[in-house]
Amino acid sequence: MSKKPVPEHFQFCPRCGSEKLLLREGKCVECPDCDFTLYFNPTCSAGALIFDRTGKLLVVERAKDPSKGKYGIPGGFTDFGERLEEVVVRETKEETNLDIHSVRFFASFPNTYTYRDVAYAVTDSYFLAQVDSFDGIEAEAGEVAGLHLVIPQEVPAEQWAFDSLREVIAKYMAEL
Repeated sequence: MSKKPVPEHFQFCPRCGSEKLLLREGKCVECPDCDFTLYFNPTCSAGALIFDRTGKLLVVERAKDPSKGKYGIPGGFTDFGERLEEVVVRETKEETNLDIHSVRFFASFPNTYTYRDVAYAVTDSYFLAQVDSFDGIEAEAGEVAGLHLVIPQEVPAEQWAFDSLREVIAKYMAEL
């Protein structure tokens, strides 16, 4: 099955059931029969760039697709009513059992996240964060295959799970 953007999965109007849906620039579907419009704006995610004192980055080895076996960072999608800063704290705790602090925005990049053959538009936000200690670090069972401290510039580009992560790592390295 091909990986199609979200709007291309709609064949009928969600309001009236009409088959006359119009796809507008891949951003929305419109129904000429009942004047319904459904927009498909990107979802938000947030991730934590956590470095140790020697400059090594904490990465999570992904246990599931997309990008199973590749390196990501602690992070995930926002829940309804949740601030991006809250996502970073919650997801880091869930995935690594670490409590982070001094969370500050660093950069954001567009991304595509393909799940079950649907290509979702995402805006990935990246935050710098600190931990007092890596004691008690523990990979979330079933979600994280491993936790590693890596020298980012030594990780092959294809080992990073997402294009946006490659971009934020490059931005971080350029600003050192």
